Amino acid sequence: MPTLSWPLIAALATTGIVMALVSCLVGMRPRVENPAWWGVYVGWVAVVLMSHSNAPFLTILVASGLAGLLHGTTRALLLDQYRRHNPWHADRTQEPHSKLAVQFVVSGVLAGTVFGAVVGAIAWGLNRL
Repeated sequence: MPTLSWPLIAALATTGIVMALVSCLVGMRPRVENPAWWGVYVGWVAVVLMSHSNAPFLTILVASGLAGLLHGTTRALLLDQYRRHNPWHADRTQEPHSKLAVQFVVSGVLAGTVFGAVVGAIAWGLNRL
């Protein structure tokens, strides 16, 4: 039976907050943010495999879903700063505050879950080698 390391999952998931803080307080163009997330995921795979997790897929899936939730929630809480520091998203951030906040949280969870499944599958495959 696979066992999950909740401290490891929590540590990985905090990257959602870190990435959201950088995005909200500094700003990140998509051509920077997307590769940064892939770099985060590469690091996650390395950490999970080095931890000898017996559930690499589930660990990354759960951590990524939580990271997405934390990322979306942080962006929703810092929405005014996000708008100010990401002018290249101005056309997509004109929605009312409450609607945009919900979109941020939902899209964060969905993206986190989808990418977590993909990256978790990669980690699972590498773990079997």
